[in-house]
Amino acid sequence: MQRNTVDVRQQAQAGRKKRSPAVGKIALGLAVVSAAVDASAFAVFMGGDTDFAFGICFVVVFLTLIAAVLGFVAAVGSFGRWYGAVGVVVAFFANPVILIVLLVIVAPELLTDMGGSAATDGAGL
Repeated sequence: MQRNTVDVRQQAQAGRKKRSPAVGKIALGLAVVSAAVDASAFAVFMGGDTDFAFGICFVVVFLTLIAAVLGFVAAVGSFGRWYGAVGVVVAFFANPVILIVLLVIVAPELLTDMGGSAATDGAGL
């Protein structure tokens, strides 16, 4: 090296620190757990216990909100970007409110007794 110069390569490498992807992994794990709990709430609802199923869904809404916020923080702050981004997507689709809206838009016939009720097939006339 020449005298009175600064080696910028060493300073650039010293300034970069590897951030832990723990926040992104937590967000993704929480989103997957939320999806599993949401599936169990659907099974409880199909079993006939609507009050318990709605209570579970109420909790899942908050779990998915927490997972989405953690995933967003991880994706923006480099704390496991890919884990965080996937966690946000999974949390979005695991949210019971989003699932109901998608069900109404994509398959509204499922809301009327799987499309075979007397009111829709003309058998009740």
